[in-house]
Amino acid sequence: MRAIKLPRLPPPLKRALVAAFALAVVGAIALTLSRLDWGVVAVLFTRRDAGQISLLLGGALLASMAGLAFGFLAWRVVLLETGPPVSEPRVVRIFFVGFLSKYLPGRVPGMFAVTKVATANGVTFGRLISVAALVMSLVLLSGFTVGLLAGVQMLGARAVWLAGAAVLVLLVLVRPQIVNQGSGLLLRLLRRPAAAKAASVRGVRLAVAWQSLSWVVTGLHLWPLAIAMGASPSRSLALCVGAFTLATTIGIASVFIPDGIGVREAVLTAALTVVLPAPAAAAVALASRLISTISEVLLGAAALATAEYLIRRGRTALGEQQ
Repeated sequence: MRAIKLPRLPPPLKRALVAAFALAVVGAIALTLSRLDWGVVAVLFTRRDAGQISLLLGGALLASMAGLAFGFLAWRVVLLETGPPVSEPRVVRIFFVGFLSKYLPGRVPGMFAVTKVATANGVTFGRLISVAALVMSLVLLSGFTVGLLAGVQMLGARAVWLAGAAVLVLLVLVRPQIVNQGSGLLLRLLRRPAAAKAASVRGVRLAVAWQSLSWVVTGLHLWPLAIAMGASPSRSLALCVGAFTLATTIGIASVFIPDGIGVREAVLTAALTVVLPAPAAAAVALASRLISTISEVLLGAAALATAEYLIRRGRTALGEQQ
């Protein structure tokens, strides 16, 4: 299937469209932040000393940002494995444009934007789709596996269905080619072009490791929030990591619900009732959404700003050499 080539736009029009897109993303993010339940922060500050709550919230924010960064590293490994080299700032640009575009209503504007950015930075459409298919499979498999930490406490023996994901992850680690074959089959069924080069055995294993670490570290942000609401630190640690991972993975799998909103909070609340009363569990779930959104925006904005600075500095240096 041949990719459709869009006409080349004049530079002024291109800059105007880029600016309009950036403003649309900023507006969508601002709207999302305004719709979050900020009152939950006041609830947290009524539970403990202001200094303690500030430390707990700061720890939650740092854990969430660090986990997201590890998730980026998993995506980066797969991207660099499936084609010609791409400079680090451009890898960051492609990933975080797509990452922040998810706040736009609908999926088409974000997909169009990340495709244009990717092709402009040396990544073909087929390669981008192959990376997305492979990474998504790793995200879901590793997510359900780490989710066992909460599933066993929530479901008991009924959590055995989650063990299927753990078996598949082990199988992927032993025979990573399975992931390449599976993503290739999916792309053929969707009639989409695949990347010219498949990810190596080492690359797939490294991506699994980074993504699993991402889940664990990101899930840690829920722990200080649960502690703030009165959960036992020792009893809630594994539950919080697993609950966030399981809830988010189920939200991702709910493809018709943007960012799993509602689904994630329902699963989180149900899981946290193991260590907290239902109202406190619901407050932690809402606080988790708030922390996750803020961390995504902060990390995405900082990463994109740094990448743009490095790319522009590189162009300036190249121009001076010429």
